[in-house]
Amino acid sequence: MNQFHAARQYPAGIEHRYSRADDVDLQAEALIYQGWNQRYDQLSAGRFAGLMQEIALPAFTLIRETSNRVLLQKGCTPDGVFAIGSVIRFTEDGYHCGDVMQARAAALLDPRTEFEIRTPESFDLVAAVFKPGILCDFVDDPQVDHEELAQMLRDSAKTIAPEHAGELADFLLRAFETSIDTPELLFMPANLKQFSEEFYTLLCDTVEAGQRHSRVSVCPNRERIVRRFRSFLEACPEAALSIADICDEVGVTRRTLQNATQEVFGISPQHYLKAIRLNAFRRALKARHPARESIGDVAARWGFWHLSQLAQDYRKLFGELPSQTPCIHLS
Repeated sequence: MNQFHAARQYPAGIEHRYSRADDVDLQAEALIYQGWNQRYDQLSAGRFAGLMQEIALPAFTLIRETSNRVLLQKGCTPDGVFAIGSVIRFTEDGYHCGDVMQARAAALLDPRTEFEIRTPESFDLVAAVFKPGILCDFVDDPQVDHEELAQMLRDSAKTIAPEHAGELADFLLRAFETSIDTPELLFMPANLKQFSEEFYTLLCDTVEAGQRHSRVSVCPNRERIVRRFRSFLEACPEAALSIADICDEVGVTRRTLQNATQEVFGISPQHYLKAIRLNAFRRALKARHPARESIGDVAARWGFWHLSQLAQDYRKLFGELPSQTPCIHLS
């Protein structure tokens, strides 16, 4: 289990940081900006590889994240912090807060709303993270009110279709590439001001266009079913639940649960239940003290009674055996 960190400082308050990880939990922790609260669960099988890059600019921070497995990302931005991003490349549609997420669509995160994103197998996201007050200070226009901007963002749709978000996606990608290749172009105050104004304008245009047009959403009833499914799992983390238990708790038939989970997550309820429990078991393995608790003890605590089948399922999902997962202390 490895994670590589590096950082480079530039003039004008610009810093480039990046972190490469071969573990999904390390990827979730890699975002340095303001200390995000997020959790990643791996849903598709195979060894994980991810890269997180941050370019801290004076007005906002650019983030680029790549990963090679289907992930369920959950969390919330820090207090007062907003983020808007676009997936540059999709092998298939993803899911964001009840909406279908297509390539070059925009996903807007606000600090009052928990986000939930199902990424595709090949994921490449570029995003801007910002505080409205700081962004508006760099725009330096008396007609720009950071409180109005914050309210507009809170009221906005959380997913904005590609036809209304494409220009913002192009800007974010250009901004990221310029910051990597020729960061000296951003050192000049005049360029930083123009850069900030362009982002502010595209941000407002994108959000306003998204409010005027409908987006592609999953069935609201299926979305509610999946949320109840997930809440039940989180309320009983170590219980060896069956699909029948889930159906009884949620109050739906097996077929209804199948259709809902397939639409939202792209997998069956059995696959989702097994993947979530295996991810939780893996976190428990990494957090254990090996002198006090064996792998078998952790497996028993999590309701896995057949160790050879557990090892087979674990290796299929994560590309390693439970005995190959090192013990670490997650923050």
